[in-house]
Amino acid sequence: MKIIHLSDIHIHSEPILEHNPIERFSLALEHIKNNHVNADMLIITGDITHQGDVVSYKKFDEIFTKANLPNHLNPKLLIGNHDDREIFKNFFSTTPTDKNGFVQYDIEIKNKRFLFLDTIEANSHAGHYCGKRQLWLQEKLEESLEKKQHVYIFMHHNPFPLVQLKSDLIGLVDRDQFRSIINNFSNIIKHIFFGHQHITVSGNYLGIPFSSPRSINHPLVPNFSNEYRLGSANTDPSYNIVLLNDDSLIIHNEDFLKTNINWFETTTPGSL
Repeated sequence: MKIIHLSDIHIHSEPILEHNPIERFSLALEHIKNNHVNADMLIITGDITHQGDVVSYKKFDEIFTKANLPNHLNPKLLIGNHDDREIFKNFFSTTPTDKNGFVQYDIEIKNKRFLFLDTIEANSHAGHYCGKRQLWLQEKLEESLEKKQHVYIFMHHNPFPLVQLKSDLIGLVDRDQFRSIINNFSNIIKHIFFGHQHITVSGNYLGIPFSSPRSINHPLVPNFSNEYRLGSANTDPSYNIVLLNDDSLIIHNEDFLKTNINWFETTTPGSL
């Protein structure tokens, strides 16, 4: 399988950190259309808009429709802390929700199950994953264990600190509960995908690999301080390409603004 992973688009009528989110999202979709229409799935892990307003959701839909990507790349959507759950649900009425109204759902493809989580709470930039959502996740993982499925989790917030706990004020608050759940299923959870921090990061947590792409609009600088801080440095935006095979999972970072590429012409493999 080939999966396109975008995050943190932040559709807004005004520039954010001097970048135009409408223009950059349009360029990302154009790049996908020119290079990755053979992908099997396109997933956007939250912060679709900057203010969670219906005008911005309409603009997102307008941009995506204009891009004219093939139907099989209609995006699987998650919500982030800049989105509004109720406005999102009213506008994207075909996006599934669980029995409690949270925007979380699953897709089963052969021996694989993709879980899409809802980690937001109104008026908070930090992630929240309450008992009802935890129970949903627990049940889905138990089902997958019985079916001997490989599980891939997509969520907006990072579920653990990316540097130090005291400098990670906007990650998942319910990290201990989340850890307790996934630790019992680390043998079937093959990868955790998230966004939120606007940085390229990857690693291993509880024996489970994880990754995150930069923001489509305004990447930020990794924070290696013990104190919470955010910064920008005019870093190029990007999205991730996930190549999922039976024996491997490979992630490539696509700097979609770099379109003038000088491809080497060589007839001798390995000559470079």
